[in-house]
Amino acid sequence: MSTPVSFHNDIKSLFREKDITSMLEKRNFDLSKYEDVSARAAIILNRLSTGDMPCDGAWPPERVDLFRRWIQDGKQA
Repeated sequence: MSTPVSFHNDIKSLFREKDITSMLEKRNFDLSKYEDVSARAAIILNRLSTGDMPCDGAWPPERVDLFRRWIQDGKQA
């Protein structure tokens, strides 16, 4: 059994400072805060899966899969 994916150990570091700043300015939510990312996880996953996020280029599939696993594991903090 693998260790569950957690926001603070695995997900938070996937978002760059410019991603965080951009979302704060454009959408008024903070990608560095568990509460904000958890509340919008399905929307973020959809945008990551289609390559719409981040705006300067899609994440590699393994990063998208890690984000998906975080959701499937219950969005652990």
